[in-house]
Amino acid sequence: MSLTFICLLCLCLLLPAHSVAQAHLSESAIRTLIDDTFSVMQQHYIEPEVVASTKQFVVSRFEQGQYASIYSLEDFAEIIGKEIRNITGDAHLSMFTIKPNKKVTHILKHKTGKLTYNFAFEQVSYLDGNIGYLKFNKFHSDEKAKETADAAFNFLKQSDGMIIDLRDTIGGSPDLVQYLLGYFLPNKTPLWEVLDQKGQQLYSVINSNNPKHERFQQDYPIWILTSGQSASATEFFAGVMQANNRAEIVGETTAGAGYYVGVQPVTPELIFRISLSKPVISINKQNWEKTGIKPDINVSAVDALNYAKRVAYESVTNR
Repeated sequence: MSLTFICLLCLCLLLPAHSVAQAHLSESAIRTLIDDTFSVMQQHYIEPEVVASTKQFVVSRFEQGQYASIYSLEDFAEIIGKEIRNITGDAHLSMFTIKPNKKVTHILKHKTGKLTYNFAFEQVSYLDGNIGYLKFNKFHSDEKAKETADAAFNFLKQSDGMIIDLRDTIGGSPDLVQYLLGYFLPNKTPLWEVLDQKGQQLYSVINSNNPKHERFQQDYPIWILTSGQSASATEFFAGVMQANNRAEIVGETTAGAGYYVGVQPVTPELIFRISLSKPVISINKQNWEKTGIKPDINVSAVDALNYAKRVAYESVTNR
């Protein structure tokens, strides 16, 4: 074996893995991927009327050489996915890659921490005035999250009011939203309807949970804390509670991520996480995409808990 060959072999071993394992995406390949991406978007996106102008903007930037940093399929997913999300203002939109034949889901994975510990239920306690306090950070999709919720609500059932802290709650499962609403609203209460691209109703969701107790359905005040980061399923819960006069929202207008999301393949390895349908709150027919849920009491998120504590204490002690 020649010395030259040995040196070249060593150099290859030192190069980044994708430099050896993946070919550079050519300009024609990138343009084809852009066309394929927007073909999928036109077919499935809940707002098909914005697709043409969004594509025009992306193609224009491509032709100006703005995407020269795209080397691999992963680069394309990150850069073009972020571009489409920023243009549309739809916080749910993104792209990612998978290995061929791998099962794909729209459910986001999180690093171990507040979004995973105890199914994202962080704190439950009693405050002055016998006010219950519950903080959780995600509407977790795992069925065991319902058991955790039951335990928390059972602990709080002797309280005279409740503060639900959703300031750090990023969203999650509409199924858990429906389950939790069962503690606060009568059975068979219409919650929301889901509409397709043409505004036609796909299905409706009603309150069908039989809660472990009915303490919170009596004369029981509730305050929900929000921030500009409270998103998606969080807005489902807060919006339905507010619209049904079951809670006062204290804090900031929420993020405005108001669509149902799913996944569609662009190629076997490139996946589009895309908004597919539109929920509207049954009682007022409102959706909160890009507008958010507006608070009843508008205060900065950092001050919302102290404000709600004071309001809650005065409310229950002056009864």
